Amino acid sequence: MLGLALSALAQSDLQQNAVGPSTPVVVQAADGTQGTVAVVPQTWNVSFSGSQRTRYSRLNNQFRPGLDSNDEALSLRTLLRVDATRGPLSFVAELQDSRSYLDDKNSALSTIEINTLEPLQAYVGLRLDDVLTEDATLDLQLGRVTMDLGGRRLMARNRFRNTIQNYTGLTAHWTSPDKSELTTFFVLPVSVRPADREGLQDNDIELDAEDRDLRFWGLFYERPNFLTDITAEFYVFGLDESDDPRETQTRDRELYTPGFRLIREPSRGGWDIDFENTLQFGSRRATSSISDTRTLDVFAHFHHLAVGYVFTHPWLPRLSMEYDFGSGEGDTNNGNYGRFDSLFGPRRAEFGPTGIYGILGRENIHSLGLRMTVIPGTRSDAFISWRANYLDKARDSFARSGLRDPAGNAGKFAGHQIEWHARYWLLPNKLRLEVGGAVFLQGGFLKHAPNANGEGDPLHVYTDLTYSF
Repeated sequence: MLGLALSALAQSDLQQNAVGPSTPVVVQAADGTQGTVAVVPQTWNVSFSGSQRTRYSRLNNQFRPGLDSNDEALSLRTLLRVDATRGPLSFVAELQDSRSYLDDKNSALSTIEINTLEPLQAYVGLRLDDVLTEDATLDLQLGRVTMDLGGRRLMARNRFRNTIQNYTGLTAHWTSPDKSELTTFFVLPVSVRPADREGLQDNDIELDAEDRDLRFWGLFYERPNFLTDITAEFYVFGLDESDDPRETQTRDRELYTPGFRLIREPSRGGWDIDFENTLQFGSRRATSSISDTRTLDVFAHFHHLAVGYVFTHPWLPRLSMEYDFGSGEGDTNNGNYGRFDSLFGPRRAEFGPTGIYGILGRENIHSLGLRMTVIPGTRSDAFISWRANYLDKARDSFARSGLRDPAGNAGKFAGHQIEWHARYWLLPNKLRLEVGGAVFLQGGFLKHAPNANGEGDPLHVYTDLTYSF
């Protein structure tokens, strides 16, 4: 009967136009015996999913120079997705509609909030079995995609941000029988359009476009149980950017970013660790100005360490110590550039809410803090964190604040950030409420930098409601 089944499988493609859900096929085995096997023709399996998130956020005491002292935004993000599979083939299409209201002419408005009615993903996938070794799989994707890699610090699908970064190109994901994974990609990052302030404020609809002068590639390898129960990740990313004389001037970045990460996952009554080290080298211009023609040698670095412990209390409280360092630039007159470029990595996990807030990032920063997370039940979770933040280089701009003291007289202490959030599923896996916020208690640098606006300690609060289907 094994011979009959294999023969039926070989003939199944000839039966795709047969009438009915299954068709009896008469087959002959090698020994001459005959039998009948019912063959079910392959059809497309189609599924639909999506979500709608409505968020209101407010910022008092704006820290960015030149903007209104208070800011608010009503942000709407709708995602619609269709998945179609047939055997090893798949097709994914996803639509994103991100809008923002209540902001005015002096609001912190940008493309991280607004991208109206835009194809987010549209790719063809192919799965191949037994590639390189038995029981290994290779997944290929060609088209417009979003991606999550590792600790999500250099490339990831945005979760908190109102818009999601996407790419167009080819990706390959290989999984071995021991669950080791190798991901490679060559993509063109997609640029949001329109990018002008008037178009954003009106939530104008304009199709995004791949930036052919910005190329991004990478290799990412993950090995579970690298050291007993510790998983290891090794990677290298490359970014090549050049000017487009017809449209925009760029910083002409040619960056190579290798790194590694060690992870021990949280477990009840146990210690966990997340340790990542990243280097960056290559060349770039200091600015995107057309008059800036001097090429600088890049050497920068980023480091992250989090050590946590999960207590055995029913709420599973986890207390962790966190430290992040991103190098800054002191003086480019020596022909070198040391400010770390975080490529396409989100900041939310470590550094707090983005959008109209987003003061912290992985550039020119020492940040040390504590975090407490609790999970009271299957429908709720919450955390609170504190961070003390310093500049690496006193003459460089602090993180994402836009504040800088070229003379270095304002010192290196930027201030303390206290952040919190709580989430609750009003309808399990369907409707979730989230509230949160952050306050930044200013240190000497934020008070005394020459372009500081003197508004006081920034306070950000938000609430959002997400419906998933």
